[in-house]
Amino acid sequence: MTFAGARQIFAARHHAGGSLGVFLGLAGLASALFLASCASPPPLTNSTGTSIVSSETAFAYPAPGGPVVTTVLERRYANATEQDILLSTSARTPGQNMLRVQMFGPVDASLAGESRLRDGYLPIGDVGSEMRQLLPGVRMQRSPFYVQNKYGPFGYAVGRSASGDTCLYGWQRITSTGSTETLIGNKGSVQVRLRLCDQNASEQHLLDVMYGYTISSSFKTRNWNPYGNAPAPDDAIGKSGHPIYPLGATQFGTVTAPQAAPAKTVRRIARPRVMAEQAPATPDPDQPIGPTVPPPPGGQTADSQAPGPVPAPPDSAAAGGPATVVPPPPCAHSGASGCNQ
Repeated sequence: MTFAGARQIFAARHHAGGSLGVFLGLAGLASALFLASCASPPPLTNSTGTSIVSSETAFAYPAPGGPVVTTVLERRYANATEQDILLSTSARTPGQNMLRVQMFGPVDASLAGESRLRDGYLPIGDVGSEMRQLLPGVRMQRSPFYVQNKYGPFGYAVGRSASGDTCLYGWQRITSTGSTETLIGNKGSVQVRLRLCDQNASEQHLLDVMYGYTISSSFKTRNWNPYGNAPAPDDAIGKSGHPIYPLGATQFGTVTAPQAAPAKTVRRIARPRVMAEQAPATPDPDQPIGPTVPPPPGGQTADSQAPGPVPAPPDSAAAGGPATVVPPPPCAHSGASGCNQ
């Protein structure tokens, strides 16, 4: 169409009154956009992409009786959604106990972030970097045992902090493998990390959290199924000739050396001492026994000590001299008969 032909068409519509309607429509649309921009300001955006969500929307929960969920932090990526499910703690080790769950799948494009998460099995070196970041200063030892929970195999490491806390770090990737994953089905994966320190719990108690947690969320699509097909039951179940006994784990293998139990403090009860009765003192044979007899006048002074035994008079016969005659005592006379003795 030439410029002249377009001009003739525009002139014909103008005479028909169509140009006025187009102008009024454009004016109304511009007014509506201006009022909308003034009424509602643009929403704020979080540069970190982290938000606090309700605990009811957590991707996973510990087993009943396990650590209590305190807060849930959520981050959105271009290919996944991540949640740090913070758990209660009584440890003295710096850091926060948490269960980190990353759900890889068809995320909502309007809510997705700009960066992407790495999906795949982590090398051992990367696991060590994660442990050093979440457990700084704690020497962790990787478990040499093969273990698996209801979602499949997983790995873990155990260590003790300088404050005496027992710490555990577990990692697991849940995904369909082998023939269960198809081009249109059994897609997606789930990454799980557990960081747990406790002041009084044993290594086995901490490891029970890796066995007991439950994933409660999923993508609402038919193609997303990282768990694969349900395994068939054991062929021995329900058949004769295959007894099944109630046998469990015979022994738990620890990664770290068992911690020595603290020595029990024996508390002694203070008892009052019984004073032994004092035995009577043995009398001195050189000391006089009995009442003290004052000395005769002119003898010892008052400042002198108690008199000793009075010496007997010397025997004159024994000395060779005349015997001393002692006169009889006087008597009363009674007439001619003499005196009464």
